[in-house]
Amino acid sequence: MTHELKTAGTTAFSADFVERLRLADRMFRRTDRGESTLRYAICRSAISALARVDSFYIGFFRDEDLFYIPYIYDHDVFLQPDISKLSKRGVAHWVRMSKRTYAYREDNGAKLTHAIPFGNTDEMSLDAAIVPLIDPVSDDVAGIISIQSLAADSYDDQVIRALEWLARALMHSLARDVADHDELRLYDLYPELDSSLILGEMDLITEVNTRLTRLRRAIGLLAQEAAASPMASLAERARDVQLLCEHIQVEIGQLVGRLGPADGSPGISPHLALTPREEEVARLIADDNLTNAQLAKQLHISEKTVKAHVGSVLRKLGVTQRSAIAWVVGPVSEQNRH
Repeated sequence: MTHELKTAGTTAFSADFVERLRLADRMFRRTDRGESTLRYAICRSAISALARVDSFYIGFFRDEDLFYIPYIYDHDVFLQPDISKLSKRGVAHWVRMSKRTYAYREDNGAKLTHAIPFGNTDEMSLDAAIVPLIDPVSDDVAGIISIQSLAADSYDDQVIRALEWLARALMHSLARDVADHDELRLYDLYPELDSSLILGEMDLITEVNTRLTRLRRAIGLLAQEAAASPMASLAERARDVQLLCEHIQVEIGQLVGRLGPADGSPGISPHLALTPREEEVARLIADDNLTNAQLAKQLHISEKTVKAHVGSVLRKLGVTQRSAIAWVVGPVSEQNRH
């Protein structure tokens, strides 16, 4: 049995929650500068120890309508980071505008129906909590943390308060990186010399190549050990490489999110050589996030033809996910705003 710990001015956490959140706090304090993936994992580990969490993600807003998710787990399976257009009817936009936590019980999950699905789309979440990530400097909503459960009534007030605390702790930990980075005021006069900023495609390519080099070296070491190591040791090293892959995927997702489309972007570049129909398909996906079935209905063509067009668009744009089309294509067309 747990006992309530009394705290002035607020409802106290139970002892088991205090123990777990204090552990998270210690882990945040021990993280090194730039260890974003580890910090995200601390949040997920802590809340998963306190409640059932079937799906977990951390996402950040970029510009007016771009939303990138560097860290996604579904049933303990790490999913590829994602970038998408932000729906103004979705729960992420609501949290951003209201600066409030969203709880499933507020509207019986109605706002979740407008969210972009991920993981096993045949499963239906029966409880969810989505909290804002508040920038401690600007006080703006920088992003969100989302937890979802397949079981109803998984998240009571204490769980939601714990998630809100973790969100604040995460943002303060990330802000520490910025403070440490600028403590010498090295870039006050010439901010353009700060090499940590992603100013264009060449910077992005350089950073991605740096991370891929780390991965290549790790795989090389694994291959060397495979020739001489016992299976137990090999399995451990393979797990290390797998974790490195996850970290690099998160980092690349963050790099792309930091670059984003600049204001006034011309949209689809003519050198991409999309046909008029492919450009129409790309624009509908970017602006309205239409499914293949919806595209077929709107364009009066078969789903098979839509799939062929979508495949061609992905290949020509050099991306593998539909959600990345929005990032490449650029801002939503004004005539398609609702």
